[in-house]
Amino acid sequence: MLKVTNIGKAYGKFTALENINLEVADGEFLAIMGPSGSGKSTLINILGLLDQSYTGEYLLKNKNYKTVSDNFLSRIRGDQLGFVFQNFKLLTTYNVYENIEIPLIYSKKEQNNKRELIEDVIEKVGLKGKEKNRPSELSGGQQQRVAIARAIVNHPNLVIADEPTGALDSKTSKEIMDIFTKLNQDGTTIIMVTHDSEVAEYAMRTVYIRDGRLYNDEKSVKKS
Repeated sequence: MLKVTNIGKAYGKFTALENINLEVADGEFLAIMGPSGSGKSTLINILGLLDQSYTGEYLLKNKNYKTVSDNFLSRIRGDQLGFVFQNFKLLTTYNVYENIEIPLIYSKKEQNNKRELIEDVIEKVGLKGKEKNRPSELSGGQQQRVAIARAIVNHPNLVIADEPTGALDSKTSKEIMDIFTKLNQDGTTIIMVTHDSEVAEYAMRTVYIRDGRLYNDEKSVKKS
């Protein structure tokens, strides 16, 4: 799926990432753990093609996108990647259906069955009957379900989740992680940043980052 070789990133004299090497296979579920300021967000910005100003090489599906145009990058992100964030990032004036529809509007993929795609992911994340609700009418867990549905509606190759349970209680966190587990079992590659060791146990493998360096690549035992 992706390969990172000797990636480095600096902000002036501050080194955010140093000599990062990482491979993620198709269908893998990887957790990235580390304290605040360790470089987690910087790394996933690079993996998500949101930052091109780094040293080293990053290959996504054996392709290097470091020097392509912003418009082309936007298309690749829209067609191949899905993003889930801690604070949901839903449009408050849009209802559930409209929020999930956004990636399909901007995608270059052929879509003759847009309504079917949206209804399918709404069913997958357990939001049937909530299509017309706005985010303010939903719980935090329901809003995160909308964010997941939006991330996967275009059938991306890779979903990147940044602290997807960080704003949720333990019961809701388990429900959200069960959704991620099912997505992964269905073949979606997932990279998840988390500070929670219990959440990381859902992944197949965990890598740790501290002071901009990766270490302790470990296999995880998935929760049942």
